[in-house]
Amino acid sequence: MASQSQRSGPHLDSERGYLAVAGPEADRPLRELLLKFRDLVAADMEWVDSRRRIFRRNASIVRIAALLLTAVSTVVLGIPEIPARASIALPMVALVTVLGGLETFFSWRSRWVLMEETRYRFNRLRDELDYYIVATPAAELSRDRLQEFFDEHQGTWADASRRWVEFRKLDRPPQAPEVRG
Repeated sequence: MASQSQRSGPHLDSERGYLAVAGPEADRPLRELLLKFRDLVAADMEWVDSRRRIFRRNASIVRIAALLLTAVSTVVLGIPEIPARASIALPMVALVTVLGGLETFFSWRSRWVLMEETRYRFNRLRDELDYYIVATPAAELSRDRLQEFFDEHQGTWADASRRWVEFRKLDRPPQAPEVRG
């Protein structure tokens, strides 16, 4: 079995688009087009999963590190036998602040949740596609239904992109009010 990189070169099928997955030949049977579209949705799910794992790992590392540094700095400050305990605890507290800033800037937790939601939507779309392909006789398959699946697919990507841009906007400093004259 070919690996993902062997099948699609340096890019995932998801990044190459439907034409690359389905092929450029015109007048393909509708069942084949539906199956190729399903392959694209599955590739999108793989892409989302890869990002979800990265974001979950980074969010978890930052959260655990901040929690541990907070706990250790509190313990250090509470033990009078530790010489120069403030000199030890203060850098730990500063690191907690840095970690909080990193999470705010990169929005790993928000992006992780976004990828969870996107994965769910693609999974549901794939399940609906599977049911339609399996339960519908070839003669009753509809190009309109393929268009509906495609529209839902594009809507999922549009929503994920819009929400990602919103996360990035939250990180900006407040804008001056617009002056109208």
